[in-house]
Amino acid sequence: MLNKIISIKNTGKFRSYAGKGTSNFNRMNIVYSENGRGKTTLSNILRSLNEQNEQLIVGRKTLGALGEQSISILCDSMKYNFKGEKWDNKLNYEIDIFDSTYISQNIYSKNIIEHDQKKQLYLFTIGKQGVEKANQLDKLEAQLKVENTNKRELENSIMFGIQGVLSLNDFIKLPNKDELEEQIKRIEKSLQSLGQEAEIKNKQKLTKLNLPSFDLKKFETSVAGITLSGITSQAEVLTKQHINDALDANGEKWLEYGVSKIVNEQCPFCKQDISSVDIVTAFKTFFSLEYQKSIKFIDTLETSFKQKFGYDALSSLQTNLNSNLKLLSFWQKYIILDKELALDIERINKTWDIFTTAIIDVIENKKRSPLEQIIISDEIIEKFNRYQSILIIIKSYNELVEAINQKIEERKLSLNQISLQNEKVALERLKNTRLRYSSEKSDLINKYNLVLDKIKELNKLKGLVKEELNHYTMEIFQKYETRINWHLERCGASFKISDYKSSFLGGKPSSNFSLSINNVPVPLGNEKSPLTTPSFKNTLSEGDKSSLAFAFFLAKLETDPDIERKILIFDDPISSMDNHRKGYTADQVIRYSNQARQVIVLTHDIYFARALWSKFADKKTLMTQLCIKRDGVTDSKIENWDIESETKSDYYQSYFTLADFLEGKSDLNLRAIAMSIRPLLEGNLRIRFPIEFKSNEWLGDFIDKVRKQASDSLGRMKSQLTELEDINDYSKKFHHDKNPLADTEPIVESELLTYVKRTLNVLQGVHNVN
Repeated sequence: MLNKIISIKNTGKFRSYAGKGTSNFNRMNIVYSENGRGKTTLSNILRSLNEQNEQLIVGRKTLGALGEQSISILCDSMKYNFKGEKWDNKLNYEIDIFDSTYISQNIYSKNIIEHDQKKQLYLFTIGKQGVEKANQLDKLEAQLKVENTNKRELENSIMFGIQGVLSLNDFIKLPNKDELEEQIKRIEKSLQSLGQEAEIKNKQKLTKLNLPSFDLKKFETSVAGITLSGITSQAEVLTKQHINDALDANGEKWLEYGVSKIVNEQCPFCKQDISSVDIVTAFKTFFSLEYQKSIKFIDTLETSFKQKFGYDALSSLQTNLNSNLKLLSFWQKYIILDKELALDIERINKTWDIFTTAIIDVIENKKRSPLEQIIISDEIIEKFNRYQSILIIIKSYNELVEAINQKIEERKLSLNQISLQNEKVALERLKNTRLRYSSEKSDLINKYNLVLDKIKELNKLKGLVKEELNHYTMEIFQKYETRINWHLERCGASFKISDYKSSFLGGKPSSNFSLSINNVPVPLGNEKSPLTTPSFKNTLSEGDKSSLAFAFFLAKLETDPDIERKILIFDDPISSMDNHRKGYTADQVIRYSNQARQVIVLTHDIYFARALWSKFADKKTLMTQLCIKRDGVTDSKIENWDIESETKSDYYQSYFTLADFLEGKSDLNLRAIAMSIRPLLEGNLRIRFPIEFKSNEWLGDFIDKVRKQASDSLGRMKSQLTELEDINDYSKKFHHDKNPLADTEPIVESELLTYVKRTLNVLQGVHNVN
């Protein structure tokens, strides 16, 4: 057991603590301390020793302290030292600690029960025997993970170099063949000739050439047959005569532009009136709407010709001709040509240029003189005929291309593509067979088969262990549920748990349960559970949650076969609990002080400490009473403490008078209860604030000092000021120094009950302030 804390240096509030010879621990130990004095630090030191987790101590190094941390603890006449950020030894038994860390790791935190807590809850529920099975399952899972990784790596190595589409199993099952190399050579030779046929099969045919046709008669009709029936011969004669006499070849367009600008019968050049000028009338008649239509028609004719006889037409012919020449050089090796396929591309280009230039010139002349009658000259007809001869040559060329393509198609149809594919598949299979029985692949496959056998064996063993663990956990979880609910009932809880069971969701074992409130099941929920839906976080009070956590811890202790070898530490086990639950908690702590190797209770509640002291039978020889006190301005130290002396004052009796009333004990004097409220508060506050609250002062005087914030300590009491004022106003009615008729002051039991609860809550608040 823990015999003595020899020293603690530079850790939390313990800057330089050295234990005295009298501050030894016993089988049952009560350590009293105000909040913030070092209880949690002490718990973490013992948890660190138990778990060999140095970070729990390193993280609590005293801020601003010089020098390294060091701790020395005496357990069963053996020293355990923490120095250089590590322990020099490990306990040969375990310490179980019930504190806020235990609750947050195993039960709940932030008002929810998370998945990690469910996993921890599972582990401590199943106990040592179950953990051994769970660890065995984990080891099997880890082995399977390693073997499956080996399996995947071997699969990748075996599959490397395989040709074609072949599964791993089919590759491994390939039968070995005699004369394998000879068969491979024979098929490779066969494929060489079949490969030529494949090229023939995929090679494209020749392409026919094409140049646009041209209808000279239709063109001549379009350009030569345009007449302007709406224009009088006189207007035409006058206009042309004027152009001939006064203008040049572009005169017609110039006059056309001028006529378009005539407005209000005024000359667009000199603004003179021209309404009676005959020549202008002739111009306007000549350049009429019908004239405009003819101009537009000529433009359209030009655009159509240039699109049809553009560069792309000749370029496409040249591209196809070059492609045919290349293809012909290939096909001449496999077919016989009846005639030579040739074309004079220079002649074609020259004829094309001469013809298209001549036609465009005709169109340009017509555009310059739209009303001039165009006659297609013999020279243009001769150029047209030369172009027509080119089209006849191309037609003959295409007829020969069609005959050659016919022979190409016949040659392709003669090929046996199926044989080529079959030979390729056969060669791939033979090469894969050669690879399969190479020494390297054979070794890999042998290793692979061994890994498969091992995985099969591990899965079988995993199934057996999992089945055993499920059977064990089903039994232990049912037992846990029964004992947890038994403790909850004794605590006066208005709820119980149900359907407590294990789960392997996600691969790792965890636990789960539901709450049952008024026989209505309530799921635990999670952080995403809406507040409008009942769940763990919004159906239980803080006291209920503390009681649930304590019930889990007690159920764990009850199923622990090694309880007599363990040290149990209870760090503020009554946090947020109602008074009647504190009594049950004290009973359970005393119960385990008779079973465990050692029990240490850390508490900031002086009344809970007194209750434990009162219930423990052998106070003289088996109990140690200690307290953590202030050492200097900020530091702490551990000293012996006399609970009986510290709690024998009237205010302690007043506390239990109120506590008995709150627990519903009968035959109590209501007036005595009402008269106990003020002395209880005054006694407690005098102990808490001995400098500020003198023995000759009353509660009202203390309240005035808090209002005025007479010191920093009193300033922290501001949060309790309103409650103190209300309780003082109520309680002074029952004291003669404030009310001469105190003995006859009527008492309403329900009102008294409310103020008793408020008084005890204020005491809790005062503890937290300090």
